[in-house]
Amino acid sequence: MPKVTEGHRESRRQAILDAAQDVFLGKGYQLATVDDIATKSGFSVGALYRYFPTKSDIMLTLLEERLSRGPELLRRLTSDRETPWESLARCVDIFVSALRVRHPSTGRLLLVAWGETLQDGTVRQGLQRRFGGLIEYLASLVRQGVEAGDFRRDADATAVAAILVSLADGVTLYWSVGTPDVYLHDMRTVTLQMLKAYLKPPAAREEPSV
Repeated sequence: MPKVTEGHRESRRQAILDAAQDVFLGKGYQLATVDDIATKSGFSVGALYRYFPTKSDIMLTLLEERLSRGPELLRRLTSDRETPWESLARCVDIFVSALRVRHPSTGRLLLVAWGETLQDGTVRQGLQRRFGGLIEYLASLVRQGVEAGDFRRDADATAVAAILVSLADGVTLYWSVGTPDVYLHDMRTVTLQMLKAYLKPPAAREEPSV
């Protein structure tokens, strides 16, 4: 019997995740069944269970692999910035750019996952980890700015991070349901102005915007 390669296993695994995402977006998480996902993926239910024991495991994997890599991405794309302020501004730019090119299914998957947080503890924990990871990274930038003397000493790093994540997710959700266009350039400008007004000491607020 030929040995199944790791690449083949991963290809099958991703096919199941792709099918599950389509089913969740089409029927909603509660109405979707493992049978639906198996049919969509072209695998038997037994084959699917060898990769994911439960429907919750499938959703959790989608959250972790397709919606929770933000901190890793932000860290990589801001590594060349010289100051915490430049890194924060870059994070705002990344968010705006992502909305311009993001496939609508990303925001809709987040919407479906949020809808299940009250009923499914596994999904809730997955979203909590996603939120926590984003908060941790953004707050670390604010703390670095405080330590460097670039930001006000009493700046609440966690609150700033939570506001940024909530803003990003809120716009993503409205974007995903076809709300009339958000003017992304204006949103970027206002967000940076608000951050500067709060974080920067008064003498530093006149610096050119990034």
